Amino acid sequence: MNDLPILSHKTPEDLFLVGFRVDPAADGPQFYTLFALGGENERPITTVGDRIVFFTKPGFAKKALAIGDPTMQALGDPPEELEMLCDVAQALYLVNSEGADPDHIVRDCLEMLDDLVRATRLSMPPPYQEALSDLMEHLVKTPMFGEHLRDHNTRERVEDAFLWCVGAVTMKSKMVTG
Repeated sequence: MNDLPILSHKTPEDLFLVGFRVDPAADGPQFYTLFALGGENERPITTVGDRIVFFTKPGFAKKALAIGDPTMQALGDPPEELEMLCDVAQALYLVNSEGADPDHIVRDCLEMLDDLVRATRLSMPPPYQEALSDLMEHLVKTPMFGEHLRDHNTRERVEDAFLWCVGAVTMKSKMVTG
């Protein structure tokens, strides 16, 4: 019998640059963070004190990485190209006023906010967690959500939950501006 070792198949982690737009009047991202994706622990860059590190220009990524968790620093140089835009402003508009998400803006934003809130280590109020989980489960099946929100009477609760997430992440963050 062959005594070959059994190799575990791990997906390597990589750093990704993620931009965020919160002002509907802004043309593009207003701030950024780095994410470690591809491993078992997808996460944003945090300080040793567990604050999420954001920065105002992609050129500040190296400085942000330098003050971040050493496990993130070990992943190499930060990318220069934007991998994803988390368009909070557009997601809030869609949830508040529309009934469909054909470009998956709401779903992408929910996934990103989920990772960010987890990194804060704050507990989301159960009604908000339930509303966002329910919407996410629905959006995985179809981009049409207006009727779902109306039938469950949760449009306002989903909007409030989005805003709670943004506030929680803001309060547990550090901004690099230069």
